Amino acid sequence: MVRRMKSYQKDKIRLYERVLGEIRDMAQGGDGGPYRMGYTWTTVRKAYFAKWTDAQFVGVLDGLGETLQT
Repeated sequence: MVRRMKSYQKDKIRLYERVLGEIRDMAQGGDGGPYRMGYTWTTVRKAYFAKWTDAQFVGVLDGLGETLQT
């Protein structure tokens, strides 16, 4: 995930900022926000990161040189 996010830093800044916000939210116990999966609404965390702990998201932030605060 860190490698993919680093590629977004250079080429897709708006996407990087959006996903970074979701990661920060999930690092603090949040759900990452709404996500539409087919015809059903769910959350980013439930759709992609159901087994991830908050600490794993903190690790991603560390790997990117980012902090929990914006």
